[in-house]
Amino acid sequence: MVACSGQNPFASDDNGDDSADSGTDGGTSNDGTAPTQDAGSNVDATTRPDTGVVDAGVDTGMVVTVDNSDGFGAARQACIDEINKLRATESHAAYTIWDTPSIDMCVDEQATYDQKENSAHDAWLNNVYPTCNGNGQDECLGYGTSPSEVVACLDAMWNERLQSNCSNCPNCNGPMLTEAIIECQSTSTCDFYGDYGPECGHYCNMSADYFTYAACGFSTLGTSGDWAVQNFQ
Repeated sequence: MVACSGQNPFASDDNGDDSADSGTDGGTSNDGTAPTQDAGSNVDATTRPDTGVVDAGVDTGMVVTVDNSDGFGAARQACIDEINKLRATESHAAYTIWDTPSIDMCVDEQATYDQKENSAHDAWLNNVYPTCNGNGQDECLGYGTSPSEVVACLDAMWNERLQSNCSNCPNCNGPMLTEAIIECQSTSTCDFYGDYGPECGHYCNMSADYFTYAACGFSTLGTSGDWAVQNFQ
């Protein structure tokens, strides 16, 4: 599942092109380099998008230590902490950080590649850096890579749940990604890809019980409004 969030929080585009969308997400099978547990998924998803900015204000109390060898330790810490804080507001178990120097380099390369190409999920969809693909991806387009900017994007993605065409997404969830869940996420009230309005895919990826790991990667271009990715497994 692939989803990307742009600074225009309600613009939708799930074709992986160069337009900033509120979210897009994608899926692949475990290639053996990801954590050995495949998040219980028996079906791979395809591509999807994201939204607004609200801080749920709930702390999970969980302390996660992340790797800082690429210089993005603070942003990565903010990323996993915010995802888990938001998940806790709906009583979802915290994601485990998928965080090794090689995985961090891989997701950084994906974000950097996509920004250079100005094309959301390009690396993920085309297996340019496949070892960190996992089974889904959200992408932040143009938010930047500081901790506060990463949090703003994640909050915007989570806020997709407030859209009328995403109202049933909490019911399209479960411990395994089944055909029934995929069908549920393809309706007018859980619109993963944005066929009926702004997409719901980022929220679905962030709240999924069929994923257990999250990796956070950041563009290394060092320019204003750099991109960031979150890969789920």
